[in-house]
Amino acid sequence: MKILLSKNRLPRITRKPYIFYGWWLVLLTLLINAGSSSPVWGGVGVWVDSLEQHFGWSRTQLSLAFSLGQLEGSVIGPVVGILVDRIGPKNVVFLGISIIGVGFILLSQTQSLGMFYLSYAVIMLGASGGGWLPMMTVINNWFDKKRTIAMGFGGLGFSIGSFLLVPALAWMVEPSQVGWRMTSLGLGIFFLIAVYPATRFIRNSPEEYGEVPDGAASNETDQGKSFEIAEYEYDILDVIKTRVFWIISICHGMSSMLISAMTVHLILILKDQGFSIQTAALIWGFTMGFSGLAQIFGGVIGDRIPKNIALCVFGCVQAMGVVIALYIDSVSLATIFVVVYGLGFGARIPLGSAIRGEYFGRKAFGKVLGFSMMPMFLMMMIGPLFAGWMYDNSGSYDTAFIILASIGFIGSIGFLFAKKPTPPTRSTASVASG
Repeated sequence: MKILLSKNRLPRITRKPYIFYGWWLVLLTLLINAGSSSPVWGGVGVWVDSLEQHFGWSRTQLSLAFSLGQLEGSVIGPVVGILVDRIGPKNVVFLGISIIGVGFILLSQTQSLGMFYLSYAVIMLGASGGGWLPMMTVINNWFDKKRTIAMGFGGLGFSIGSFLLVPALAWMVEPSQVGWRMTSLGLGIFFLIAVYPATRFIRNSPEEYGEVPDGAASNETDQGKSFEIAEYEYDILDVIKTRVFWIISICHGMSSMLISAMTVHLILILKDQGFSIQTAALIWGFTMGFSGLAQIFGGVIGDRIPKNIALCVFGCVQAMGVVIALYIDSVSLATIFVVVYGLGFGARIPLGSAIRGEYFGRKAFGKVLGFSMMPMFLMMMIGPLFAGWMYDNSGSYDTAFIILASIGFIGSIGFLFAKKPTPPTRSTASVASG
């Protein structure tokens, strides 16, 4: 482990106050995540329903594509993390979004189950590097004290995108409307066209833009003051040797099993309980919309109390929401589900990334996220496949989701044991402004 001391003197700033560029990157993260994640993750239930109706494939067969995508992510995650730290988040996002576009074009040509698996594998390959991991790395680089709230706003993309796009997607894939093939083809072309303008303004680090984390050097009112900067450069080998890294990774994976299972099957659960596919997609959209508000709340809470405690609380709330989902048969119960699951799911999003940045610093953040995704994706692979298999054999999701909710509770309690590691030494350097 190396301790890096920042000793650069900051130049005198004479320009008028302006918006710190890090916040523009937060907005850009929101937009990129909204566009890249919603049709891939948020809308997976819509694709599953469309293909089930068109080809007659079982839910186990269809869930396997998403599960294989998680297995792929567990293998690719460390590679993406290394690439983020080697070639920069900007280049990784460009490559990832381009691959997503190719994957959706392949999906539009699907004629067999094997072709569906191949196309979704390409989509998930692109999704591994096309948004969340590299953009969270960017935010981690640009923020320190405001890291959690910044990640909360950046993570809104998935929620806002799902709220706006999933109901629209459910309408578009109907055979009487655009249909799933033309919708997929249109998405693929859109991604290939949008990738350049979407990545043009990404700046990998504040140093690249003549700034420091949180924009301390750009604040006129802070001239003459000093700022303490302590940067710990953790080598990834040092990180994976710590017990807390594995506690966070495994507990996050146990909670994420619920997310993957709900992402694939919730719309189908609601359809089986008497809702139309459009209404089910709307309920999911409202859930994701509320989770966006919860992300801001989680970001605020995470900057005020220990993040491991906050992850424990919100993870338990999320598990409660999964149980409620099994009994939704009215608008009132749907509303309760939206609030409970949306709160637990949403608040966890910024906390899961921010705790890794707080515990292990920003120098190896990409690698830390990438390697911690291995156990997370492996467990996320199991969730939807297990739920689909249980449904095909029993005709009900009840047992599967009770078991998954129990695993989520256990994983959430495990965060209480994820204490912040203590570096061997602690040194700070004073950086004078002006």
